[in-house]
Amino acid sequence: MAKAVGLSRNTVTALLNECRQLGLIKTIEKGYELTAGCFINHSIRKTDAGIYKEICDFCKVKGVAVPKRNKSALSVLLTKYNAIDVPNTEPISLTYQLDKRCKTLPEKVSLPYFIKALDMQEQYREILELENEKFTGFDFI
Repeated sequence: MAKAVGLSRNTVTALLNECRQLGLIKTIEKGYELTAGCFINHSIRKTDAGIYKEICDFCKVKGVAVPKRNKSALSVLLTKYNAIDVPNTEPISLTYQLDKRCKTLPEKVSLPYFIKALDMQEQYREILELENEKFTGFDFI
């Protein structure tokens, strides 16, 4: 199950336990059964690989070379565009927003380019600052 949703086994176990405690699921032989009339699918999240694939597919459609993978940029995009199986016609879809905001693309794009187009520069700047803080305090010889 963890592999199917792109999360670690520990995370899936914790989420299943939480759902069980909230009464959303119950354990049955060989699995779980949904007990709630409405189950929010957004609790299943994309991984950075899913976001990256979606951006690569968008670039290919536009005839532009795919950007280099950037883990920091992908983590920012995941904060907003993380739900699986959202139709591309929905405004919360990454592809919908890319279509809306990136009518044309330069020959060469980067993931920070898409962050700027999606107006997520502030979140990206915060991530970069946090990453830089990890290295302060070390004396390099």
